Formats: sequence, C-alpha cells, structure tokens
Amino acid sequence: TFAGSRFSTSDFDTYIRLQLVSTMMACSRMLPLVAFVGLAILAESANFLKSGLVSENDVKTSLDAELAAGSADSARLAALEDALRKTYAALPKNAAGNLGHQAVRYVLHRLFVQRNGWFIRGLEPNNETWHDVSQPHALNEWVPSYLQGLLEQRMGERGTNLQELVALAASLEDLIDKEAIGRLETAYEIHQFKRASTLSRDEVLEVVSTYYVNFLLAGNFAADSRSDAIQKTNRFANRYTGWDEAEQWLQETLAPHLGSDSDGTDKTFDFASVSRMVEDIGEKYYNFNDVECRDLKNTLRDMEGFKAGRVRLSQFYKKALYSHWRFTEKADYLRTLGALDESDPQSPQVIVSNYIMARPNCLESSNLYAICCRNECEDLMGHLESQVGNSMADPKQIAELVAALPSDTVTAPRELPSSLLGRLDQVAANNGGQVPLHGRLFAQWMHHAYPRECPYPHEVGSTSPQTPDEWMAQTGESD
Repeated sequence: TFAGSRFSTSDFDTYIRLQLVSTMMACSRMLPLVAFVGLAILAESANFLKSGLVSENDVKTSLDAELAAGSADSARLAALEDALRKTYAALPKNAAGNLGHQAVRYVLHRLFVQRNGWFIRGLEPNNETWHDVSQPHALNEWVPSYLQGLLEQRMGERGTNLQELVALAASLEDLIDKEAIGRLETAYEIHQFKRASTLSRDEVLEVVSTYYVNFLLAGNFAADSRSDAIQKTNRFANRYTGWDEAEQWLQETLAPHLGSDSDGTDKTFDFASVSRMVEDIGEKYYNFNDVECRDLKNTLRDMEGFKAGRVRLSQFYKKALYSHWRFTEKADYLRTLGALDESDPQSPQVIVSNYIMARPNCLESSNLYAICCRNECEDLMGHLESQVGNSMADPKQIAELVAALPSDTVTAPRELPSSLLGRLDQVAANNGGQVPLHGRLFAQWMHHAYPRECPYPHEVGSTSPQTPDEWMAQTGESD
C-alpha cells in the first residue's frame, strides 16, 4: 500500500539513501573466475594494490585547484555543469537555495553512473567513512565524504551551489585519473620502462595489456619482470571466460590512439599519450560491461512467472544448472542485498531489477569506484526531471509523461492501469496534491510502472550493498 505522510527534507534524505542503496550495486559475472586467477598471481615484487592510492593532501590539492580553475579548464567544467544542471534544478533546495548534504551525494552518484558506469565508493548511504585506515574498507570509501567535508567546512551551513557541485565532480575525476596514472607507472616499472621513455606501438600494447589485466583483476596483479607479466597475461587470457570479446573491445578502444599499421612502425608514444589510453579504459569500459548486463537481464526475464520483474527462487537456482550464469547466492544474502521478495513466504521470488544491480555483479576495478550494471530507472528519472524542472509535480503531468515514456521492456505510448493511477493519486493526496519526485513512495510507484528497470525501494537500514566477501566476513557463511 502507498501509505505515507507529507513530504519533507528528511523524507528526501531517506529517498536519497534508498536510491543509493539500490544502485550501489551491478555486472561482470566473470568475476568469480577473476578472483580465482587473481589469487594465483599475488605477492610478487611489483604489484598494483597500492598504486595510485589517494591521500588527504591529494584531495585538498584537487579541490583547491578546481575551485580556482581558470580558463584552461573551462571547457571541461562547462561540460560537467551541463551534465549536472537538470538534476540540480529538479532536486529540493534548502533555505539558501542550495543542495543539502545527501542531495549532493545523490547527484554526484547519478552523474558518474550515467556518464561512466562508475559507482563511486563511499557515495552509498550509511557509509560516511572518515579517513581511518583501521577501518577495513576505509582506504576505498573515505574519499567522497572527506572531499565533501572540506567543501562544507569552507562554505558553512548554506549548502552547495551548482558551481561548487561541479568542483566536487571535477575533483573526483582528478583523483580517479591520479589512480589510473599511478597504476600505469607500475605497469611501466614491471616492463622496465621509465616514465620519460618513449614507447613503440608494440611496447605500448604490452604495457597496456598488463594494465588491462590488472583492471579486470581489481588490482590483484603482480609481476617481477616483463616476461613474467606476459606469461601471466597469457595464462589469464586462457582462463578468462569471454577474453576474446574483452580483448577486441580493448583493441577498438586503443585504435584511435595508436593509429593503423600503415602509419609507420617508427611511431612512438610518450607517457602522457599512454595515460590517455588507460584513462579511456576506465571511462568507457561500462559500454562493454553493458553487453553482459543486457544478457543477464534477458536471462532473468525469460525465467519470469506471472508477475513482471519477479523470478521464483527455485527457478533461479535451477537455471544455474544449465546456464553460464552462477545463480547460487543464498536466500539470506539475497535478502541482505534487497533482491528477495518474501511477500509470499511459501514462494519467495528474486526481484529482477534489484538483483541485476546487486554488488556481486560489479567489477571492483578501482579503489575509488566499481563498474556495475546501470540503474536504468535513473535514465527514466532523468527524463522526468528534465520535463518537470522541479522537485514536485502534478500527478496528471507525471501520468502523461510516464505513459509516453518507453523503457527497454515497456513500450509507449501506453494506457496506465487504473490501479497504478490510483496509487499515484494517493501519493499526491498525502503531499498536498503534488507528487515529490524524490520520495520513497514515488520510487515505489516507478517500480510498479517499470518493474524490470526500477529497483524496489526498501526501508532504510533493511538492506546493504555488500560484496560477497563482506557478507561472508560479517556472517561467517559462504555465499
């Protein structure tokens, strides 16, 4: 049922936490093999685990530079501002006309997910991790909170305006680039090149291949020489399901940088040129990952019963017997992830949209972000925000927009069922005749309108976007 009270700022904060819980999650089901191979190649002399780690000083320096950015960076900052403007305009503001703390985190999360498929560590709710290295995951997750805290200390209680939001986004980009460059330096070291070296085309391919395998292994790659790296890369390629496709994507990504063989064999590349190549890997990999995500979604859709967006748990496990997908997560773990519907205790069901975006399906490719399946609902919400231009809307306007808005599995235009329209009117009745676009009740309504794209919004604190390792460490069970 759609019971609820009038919308308030605290309601919005709750919504933001719910949205981030549901989306700090999703796709590379090849990851179990990745982890297996990674364990076999750790503990050598040169490794990536600590390459490019970010310090407090790095964060401060980056924020200072972006707040004072001049004309040299104007094009990049203008592009970020354009990308942020519509969402910024549609979110509730405080008394000073600026965004509050949780809203800033939400809009930054939305930006990086939509642009690069990056789920920034530490932007999920209930994870305001301070810089305390005694915390098990602090090295991964403290950066966004620390960065935001620095800005808030300078600006006081007035909130964050659009230009400051742009500076935060640019700073996060800077820090991600720093990590990539640090890992590239490790690849150079393994191949016994200096940063000042100029590399041939073949040498670049060797170095970037080492970087790429490490990227797919979530930093769990080490080698003590060029020959050792090549041997381990070949071993990885032989064991990695889908390597041919992954390698082809890499070649296509590098092609604009490397040019063709007809350009001449004497063409060389400096460190800055190779840096742009590895930055492209991080920024564009989600396009390749989306292919896996679509396959996972189609597989689950084929397993659905009478209710769209739901798969019986027994059918879910049965599919693992004759599919390349490993549908083996225990019910307790699915419940923790918010991917289990137990409204009928006799017949529990997997919630398709929540499961697709679940953390086990993410590629933990960086200390600062994971690459996960896109939350397609955020694209739908982005359209509504751009059309409404406000944080509240009339239910008739929303109904008209949604009826005309297609998704991957919902055709449009369509006639919304009376039950769905009735629920929308109930949400409006509880909020003075207007529907808050960023409230939990509307998120729930969107789940019913787009059951395969929009995740079900659970109560705050009832779910957790844990990786399998985190869940096993907390419960003492296997996944």
